[in-house]
Amino acid sequence: MEGHISEALRIATTLRVLVHETGSSTPLLKQLNPSYRQLTIVDTPPPGPARPGGVVLFFIGVGVAMSEKGVRPIIDLQNGLPTQQLVSIDNWWNQIMLIFSDAGQRIVFTRRQLLLTLANKEGGAHVDTNLPAPYEKFVLESPLKFAVNGVMTDTVNLARFAAVQSAAQMNDCLERHFAWIAT
Repeated sequence: MEGHISEALRIATTLRVLVHETGSSTPLLKQLNPSYRQLTIVDTPPPGPARPGGVVLFFIGVGVAMSEKGVRPIIDLQNGLPTQQLVSIDNWWNQIMLIFSDAGQRIVFTRRQLLLTLANKEGGAHVDTNLPAPYEKFVLESPLKFAVNGVMTDTVNLARFAAVQSAAQMNDCLERHFAWIAT
């Protein structure tokens, strides 16, 4: 299991290097294409509320599948997720991945938040003893546990699954937009 955890942390760090932009750092994709945020990438949008004015109280934006090795993130972009669509990298990076409700409070995690927490705080590139409070509460201290085809999983795995699934999406994006690099 430890190997899978470190792999997800490396993936999150790589995705951070590719797309995360701050005042002091330029993402690698921007160096290849200054308009990188508008490049398209496959994503699955979160559902809207069931009725107008409603609120989504629970959402897991990571596709999971059962295999002989247990529960795994879906990385087959051709056959895995039926509601996929092309969105801009900017929308993809800021897409909602997890929603939880707790005592009337709605807790939302975007792809950016999950991947930066894995990369910057859980050991991908840095280790920080002060994790964001909602992440610590909902992902680490009292993770949501559920069964998929009788196999237990939890939100700790889902954060890492988000990294793995995001890597598959980014790989597809890079192949479509930067095929000239591979040749």
